[in-house]
Amino acid sequence: MEWLYWLYWLLVISFFVYSFYLLHIPLPHDISDRSKLAIAEFLLRLSNEYLGDLIENVFGPEVRNKVTRFIMSVGFLIPTKPPTGITRKRVRVQGVSCITYKIEQSKNDGLLIFIHGGGWCVGEAKYYDDIMYQLCQRIGCNGLSIDYRLAPEHPFPAGLNDCHAVVLELCNNGLPDLPFNRKKVLISGDSAGGNLAAVVCQRMHREHNDVLLGQILIYPVTHVFNFTSASYQEYWKSYAGTALLNPKHMARWMLLYLGLDATKSNIKKVMNSQHVPLNLLEQKQYSSWLYHLNDRKQEKTVDSVLAEQFRKLGTNPDLSPMFGDTDGLPPALVLTAGYDVLKDEGIQYADKLKQSGVRTEWCHYPRAFHGLFNMPNSNDRVEMMQAVVDFAKGLL
Repeated sequence: MEWLYWLYWLLVISFFVYSFYLLHIPLPHDISDRSKLAIAEFLLRLSNEYLGDLIENVFGPEVRNKVTRFIMSVGFLIPTKPPTGITRKRVRVQGVSCITYKIEQSKNDGLLIFIHGGGWCVGEAKYYDDIMYQLCQRIGCNGLSIDYRLAPEHPFPAGLNDCHAVVLELCNNGLPDLPFNRKKVLISGDSAGGNLAAVVCQRMHREHNDVLLGQILIYPVTHVFNFTSASYQEYWKSYAGTALLNPKHMARWMLLYLGLDATKSNIKKVMNSQHVPLNLLEQKQYSSWLYHLNDRKQEKTVDSVLAEQFRKLGTNPDLSPMFGDTDGLPPALVLTAGYDVLKDEGIQYADKLKQSGVRTEWCHYPRAFHGLFNMPNSNDRVEMMQAVVDFAKGLL
């Protein structure tokens, strides 16, 4: 009967190989870490895309979002242990859960604050433990990561207010058991976390003047009207259907974050830029970076109700920092990736900062994809990490 055992496993393996062959979507030939990404992307597509679509069709977008959270959590069931010389501790700052990373032999008295990504709706600070261990060790400073409240349970501006409250408390009063110079605080974040970091930086400057030393924005979301830009079109041309960050993800998460109905209809309308007010392009201060909206699908009429909601919310600098005042902000490092729907808006924000006289470094990685900063053993990630370390050291 032993042959039945081996036949069983042969059939199982054959099934998965054949499934991979049928469902395989080729990735761009020059994308970073292509061989590793092909496997990770395929598994993520099976679980989060295909299964997620089925769950969304039956139970709706909010249940799908919870499933996405669960799928993400599986990869972090085994926590990363702190390396020698770093003490990790869960604390609460202004009622917000945070993680501190204390260096036993710090090289400077600065503090690196990190805000995690995940479309404002998924992710946790602990998923970035390994990143914080490396950054804190290499920069030589203590660190803190914020577990802000997530949408849709806590829509805009709940998560933003959490981040602002934590940063303000740290800059004003410090934190017991985590020594640092309150005048040497850096704020950083990736994706939606980069959006929150940019907004908090603007808020802190607007309301409390120069209290932050610098800002590090890793492929950030900078406004919500970008769906017909070149970087979004590149998705459809080069890697459509893959599990990499795509227009549908962004549209769904934006609607959930804003507390709006993330129905299939609304998601499609946002993807077609039908949520953009007609008069937005008439305002000269915005037309230079919203030029792509002239090319939106002409047969798609603007949804007046959705457009009015986005006019009020989307032009708020607390949501879209591109609409904010960037004069006098602290030095900035902006990282962008070539295979990323957010590429254009990251570049636009870097340009806006430079035009405002802000000392800005923009580092672009043509082969990189959205989320690469979390990819272990990647050469491009090593370069991105080094850019962050060099920038931080230069300020501290």
